[in-house]
Amino acid sequence: MILLILPHGARRPLGLAPRGAPAGRAVTLLEPSGLSAPGWAHDPDRPREDRLVLDGEIRPARQLTAVITVLDDVTPADLPHVRAEDRCFVASEMTAFLRSWLQTLACPVLDPPTALALSGAAGDRATWSRATALLAVADRQASAVPRIRTRAITVIGGRVIGPAPAPTAATALSLVQAAGVTAARLTLADDADEPALYAAAPWWYAPSPAALRALLTHARELS
Repeated sequence: MILLILPHGARRPLGLAPRGAPAGRAVTLLEPSGLSAPGWAHDPDRPREDRLVLDGEIRPARQLTAVITVLDDVTPADLPHVRAEDRCFVASEMTAFLRSWLQTLACPVLDPPTALALSGAAGDRATWSRATALLAVADRQASAVPRIRTRAITVIGGRVIGPAPAPTAATALSLVQAAGVTAARLTLADDADEPALYAAAPWWYAPSPAALRALLTHARELS
């Protein structure tokens, strides 16, 4: 079973039905409000005994075959069921819980959480600076406005989603591999002779059903 963790209100941009899930092998959706359901259990020292609650049913965490995280943290806006004065505190606690829980799961987590984001390192500028240095690609992330034409490219599981010139696509694939992330959206110079990275972000910052389908396919390949 693949688990897709996403913010409140994110289903439509990803092409998901309001109360459905993508077609194919079992995929279950979890919004932060679902963490309020009684029955969750997590012990970092004994993660095999962890339990989660999905659609009102308590299940062992070991049933998960992969987890895809589509949020950096839980925000007060994700918790309309919580009293307004308590939302900031509850959001912080849920973020801490998810970070610990995701780090101890036995199944693949795409991408593993970092200290900065539950969805992994795709939005970490330092990660991409190291990758550009390894590949001798110019790091232009600090540039306020690119002075040349750029192209946004989404990479999912070693594949470029959508059309892109071969040299730019090759640069994107190499950068993602060097950064050690599974999925990202990169803004690159549209110049084969002088490759440069202008921005990097998690793939879901520009949500697309095609990108989600590709990531689900990759998760199935890993599980």
